[in-house]
Amino acid sequence: MKKIVFALSFLVTAQLSQAQSVMDLANDAQCQTQENLLKPMLKSSEHAKRGLKPTTWIRLAEGYANYTTSCGKDSTSAKKAWDAIHKAQELDTDGDNTEDIKAVMTGDLMYSAVMNQGVAHYNVGALEKAVELFLIGMEVQPADTLSTFYAGIVSNQLGNYDDAVKAFTQYIDVANGRDAASYYTLSVIEKEKGNLEEAINWLKRGVADTGDKDIQGELINTYIKNEMLDEAVGDMENLVASDPTNTNNLLNLGILYDNQEENQKALDIYSKVLEMDPDNYDCNFNLAVFYFNDAVEIKKEVDAMDMKTYQKEGAAIEAKACEQFRQAKPYFDACDRIKPGTAEIEENLKSLNNVLTQCK
Repeated sequence: MKKIVFALSFLVTAQLSQAQSVMDLANDAQCQTQENLLKPMLKSSEHAKRGLKPTTWIRLAEGYANYTTSCGKDSTSAKKAWDAIHKAQELDTDGDNTEDIKAVMTGDLMYSAVMNQGVAHYNVGALEKAVELFLIGMEVQPADTLSTFYAGIVSNQLGNYDDAVKAFTQYIDVANGRDAASYYTLSVIEKEKGNLEEAINWLKRGVADTGDKDIQGELINTYIKNEMLDEAVGDMENLVASDPTNTNNLLNLGILYDNQEENQKALDIYSKVLEMDPDNYDCNFNLAVFYFNDAVEIKKEVDAMDMKTYQKEGAAIEAKACEQFRQAKPYFDACDRIKPGTAEIEENLKSLNNVLTQCK
């Protein structure tokens, strides 16, 4: 049996190898066909008279684009197609070929050529060449989300922030793209430039357009880091008023009240969130931390007492601290149930249980 399996396995491998060889031969033949078609077009472009005709360069642009999509051996062929159609545009001084030039310049064939070759460069880590083609793709079909998004991502990776802003802005405003990463990246770039107001505006647009939880969190963090809590509260109160059932907005409003030390308002909001979503991990965690930190602050009063004061007042204050520690426990327990095995929660619960043992 083993010999039969081996023989079959060898046969399959041989058949696959043979099939691959057939495919390679077919690809080589296709490439040869495209190269043969290109040769007279190139010759015409180099001719003293024919090289001055827009139609010569229109055909060459189409030839290079077809070569790219059908063969792709020349890693610069898509750029050559783009350059050729621009040469046609330059030579079309009387405008007789405007429509034909536009059809090639904005057509699916040109788009496929530049994007396919751009992705091929991207996949092998040639980011500079890739982004050059993605940026061309933005010009070919401005309302396409793929070229604008890829151009934004790779430009940002390379530190070409002007191109990243241009690409992501076009992705959002022209192509109607709504990936949260675009808003976040635009905000980060504007922050780096020192344009805080513009950074906040991008985050606010991201919240309005996508409702993304991480974008909302970044907006809140930006307000807090820049001591703009009043503005943050105003924005978030408006969002809550417009959609009172949105637990993300409610939670963020609670966090803002928490940071402003408006404790009762924060607790009221957190309670509303848990009424609608009892398994909201972030809300349970915030409540657990709220009560735990409050207990710690009360305990500090006891630790600072001298013996005489402690004997007189200490027991009552310790009892108050213990009550706050007890208030924290069900929320930590809920976090542990919602996301079991979370190291942070396990550590906090261990510390809390030790404290509660002492309280007994």
